[in-house]
Amino acid sequence: MSKSEKEQGNILLFDDFPETSKEVWKEEVEKRASFEDLIWHTEDGIDIEPLYTKEEAGDFPLGKETLPGEFPFVRGTGKKDNRWLITEEIKFAGAQDAIIAASAAVRGGADSLVFIPQTEIKPRTMKTLIKETNPLRISMNFAVREDPQKVSALFLSSCAGMGIDTRKLRGCVFFDPLSHLLVRGSLVTPIGENLEKIKETIESLSDSAPGYAAFSVRSSTFKNSGATITQELAFTVAAAAEYLVMLKERGVSADKTCRHMVFCFSTGSSFFAEIAKLRAARVLWANIVEQFSPALPDSFRMRIHCHTSTFNKTIYDSHSNIMRTALEAMASVIGGTESLTVEPFDAHYRETGELSRRIARNIQILLRNESHLGTVTDPGGGSYHVEKLTRSISEKSLELFQEIERKGGYLECVRSGFIKNAVISSGKKTLNDISRRRKTLVGTNEFPNLTERMAGEIRKTLEGEKVSSKDSTPEVFLESRAALDFEKIRLLSEKFAERTGEDPKIFLLHLSDSPQTSARAIFSMNFFGCGGFSVVDGAKSPGIEQGITAALGENPLGVVICGSDEDYQSFAVEAVKSLRSKQAEIKIAICGDMSEKLREVEEVDFIQADQDVCEVLRKYQQPSSENRTKP
Repeated sequence: MSKSEKEQGNILLFDDFPETSKEVWKEEVEKRASFEDLIWHTEDGIDIEPLYTKEEAGDFPLGKETLPGEFPFVRGTGKKDNRWLITEEIKFAGAQDAIIAASAAVRGGADSLVFIPQTEIKPRTMKTLIKETNPLRISMNFAVREDPQKVSALFLSSCAGMGIDTRKLRGCVFFDPLSHLLVRGSLVTPIGENLEKIKETIESLSDSAPGYAAFSVRSSTFKNSGATITQELAFTVAAAAEYLVMLKERGVSADKTCRHMVFCFSTGSSFFAEIAKLRAARVLWANIVEQFSPALPDSFRMRIHCHTSTFNKTIYDSHSNIMRTALEAMASVIGGTESLTVEPFDAHYRETGELSRRIARNIQILLRNESHLGTVTDPGGGSYHVEKLTRSISEKSLELFQEIERKGGYLECVRSGFIKNAVISSGKKTLNDISRRRKTLVGTNEFPNLTERMAGEIRKTLEGEKVSSKDSTPEVFLESRAALDFEKIRLLSEKFAERTGEDPKIFLLHLSDSPQTSARAIFSMNFFGCGGFSVVDGAKSPGIEQGITAALGENPLGVVICGSDEDYQSFAVEAVKSLRSKQAEIKIAICGDMSEKLREVEEVDFIQADQDVCEVLRKYQQPSSENRTKP
């Protein structure tokens, strides 16, 4: 069959499928359910519909439909493929340890390294690192809090002294004083002096290493404090725009600033939104840079490095972090990152070992070598959902960015507390949704591993315990993890077990053997399991007398009464009174709906959906009687 015949065959094949409008689809849905009920409303106020069409995904607001590598770079900065650098972070506490870790990472498949100095890097050590890694083959990067020009000068002079052509070097000095200002509330070195250091670094790199970046703009401060995707994007590009303005005032052109700037985005678990975020970021930044009238086409390109988020990582059921980071890595790559760091699954409770680093590295190697995500330019393009989501996020982020500009720019919004208040509000809502289980954090507030013990595995101070009283000022961002409150409760449960010889115990008293009783017992088991409680199911002893006898035999901290709605109307009050008469101080809860009759029972708690789980768990950990409050 000739090519023309094949094409004709394809045309005839698709002609057999008549085009169906969105209205027809909606009519079919409405016959079975409400179309509105299928719409997902994001935390940014974006409505995600169950169906999109080509028309809705078109008419991009910040630039016409373009090819990959073309302004405004919604489809990526590369024209031929979607390659990225597999990046691994190495803490530089000791020279020999850093050299060993770097060699292991390179042998294991990493083609980019980020050294995080905990102490000063000596010239001899730098030369050894260069020799072991070869910066023309492996991208060597450095993350510093002070003096970017010092480490870059040492790196370049060491390379030059070893005969390496520094003009071919690719990498970055990750240095972001504006981010440090948010975290600390103040800087050891004033912002003006830091900008002079960035200027000096840019000037020294422009001729000797034009492909090496002098500083970075990172979003993790916002992401790991609970910011929404729109906030993260708008605040990050606003900080970058502030750098452009401040460096221009110091005589640095927009072309030089853009060439030597890298954006570091934190990738979270909202898969499609994270893909769209990176696509929207490139569009938004290209349009912002256009206002500075750069001379070079490359100035419009956003250089992106991604790092898997820490906000959603857990120490309990920590192997779930492997799956989380795999999805985050996929979103980063499909979104078009140029380099990526996948955090090891155990990074938050101990020093990472060879196995966890290897797993983190292999996630990217699998995506590259087995899934071939690097061979397709803009793999998310053409999906109407992704295209529309890209548009929605870019519109929302642009609105917030423009509001920041109207308020005087990024620094003014930091000083006024506008940015801090917005992120804190979003973070509190997210934590509240997790505590009330409106949002699921697997292994933490849903589906916990009831037998898991972690107290003996923790080798690091948890994030929430690192903060000193002087750090807890209103001006400071407190980066943390969403699971922390649940983890503290579970660790207290483990300490309780060490002290008493058994876990804090809850008994489920079944009023009957009805299906509704069983469903409420399962709910209660999961509810208290999230706090590390040992939950004893009294299904084998249904009824008031048998149930109470079995419950008291277990000596629990609390009893949860489970029954059907009919059981509650007939027996719940009697069960509470009978149990209280035999052990007055015991905590009692009723699982399920709260009728007016049950509300009148004193000193009884109620557990149900959409309740603050952490609040209840803290109360029931206490062995002594507490004042019980009714909802």
